[in-house]
Amino acid sequence: GPLVLVLALAALAQFVMYTVWVLYTTFKFGWGPTENGWSLFAVGVMSALVQGLLLKHLLRRFSASRLAVIGLVSSSLAFLCWGLATQGWMMFAVIVLNVFGFTVTAAMQSIVSNAADSTAQGRTAGAVAALNSLMAVVAPVLGAALIGFVSHLPQGDWRIGMPYYFCAALQGAAMLIALRHFAKTRVPESPHTAQT
Repeated sequence: GPLVLVLALAALAQFVMYTVWVLYTTFKFGWGPTENGWSLFAVGVMSALVQGLLLKHLLRRFSASRLAVIGLVSSSLAFLCWGLATQGWMMFAVIVLNVFGFTVTAAMQSIVSNAADSTAQGRTAGAVAALNSLMAVVAPVLGAALIGFVSHLPQGDWRIGMPYYFCAALQGAAMLIALRHFAKTRVPESPHTAQT
């Protein structure tokens, strides 16, 4: 139901981000391969740290539904800050501060997996994977159109952040849908959250 839409919006925002990152930082800050390489490396390191080390501790402290909502809020703010950034170092600062943003996918997949019975979990996982693949196809079209629309603007212009403002709106919409769904429905707890 609504969680499928949450997953779709969150995935679309992530894939748009990946699509426009290098062009955005080049247009906005004049970055070259070195700066872009280090920034993408920072995203990968933070993702590995949060999902590999911190996620299990966070799931002991927060339910998966609460963690998903906090993560969507964090991601919305991160996208907004990336779009408004005036200096290249700010991109790195936001990557590091967006700890909860790296938990969204895992938390949402946990919720969806726990909501499906054992006979439907395979179909559910396949549907989520298909949805992600669809968003990966749609995102470059949207991302390229958005960055192309602002590419003529002078370096540093705040409007160059349009793709990231779009992503912030997607994540914000996903967060509102998730909040409404979780308020109406009791989400099955994962084994980690059931212990607390």
